[in-house]
Amino acid sequence: MRSAFAHPVDDAQRTFRAALSAMAEPLSPRALPILPPALPGLKASTAAALYTLADQDVRVWLPTLPDEDETVSSLRFHTGMRLADLPEDADFIIIAAGMPLPDLMSLKAGSAEYPDRSATLLIEVDGFAADQVEGSGPGFAAPRRFGAAGLPKNFWREWQRNHARFPLGVDVVLISDTHIAGLPRSVRIREG
Repeated sequence: MRSAFAHPVDDAQRTFRAALSAMAEPLSPRALPILPPALPGLKASTAAALYTLADQDVRVWLPTLPDEDETVSSLRFHTGMRLADLPEDADFIIIAAGMPLPDLMSLKAGSAEYPDRSATLLIEVDGFAADQVEGSGPGFAAPRRFGAAGLPKNFWREWQRNHARFPLGVDVVLISDTHIAGLPRSVRIREG
């Protein structure tokens, strides 16, 4: 079993504040304040997000990973999370680097009464730039240019389909080696 944060409460709180800031100011990458040891098959930054966001009340879908048993046992020990058999049943869906994107329309999108009961995807990327798309909407003082290297194929097209369902839909956290960027379902994207 892998160790998690050196100071579990303080480190998780600092990471949670970074995640909140990333979602409040979409497409504006935020440095993660602390990184735990990486888990087999996942970035250390993804492990930080999972140690912070997962608990016994959520179901997480993980792709097939090297040393999957060690990754799962560490996450279960430190968070109490449960695994989902299918992405459609999960509260958090992990897309490790190079993995294909599931059909966003098939994932938990919330309901008119409870739009917050939707899924969040944690997608690993190679890094951030400012040259792929322009985002606007709540949390933007002005439209913002953004890009992420290593996104799954057709990600931005699928995102536009997801946004069309607003206030329903899924949210995304993009994760590089050291930074995260929030992409709430409210964000409008223009390619080019």
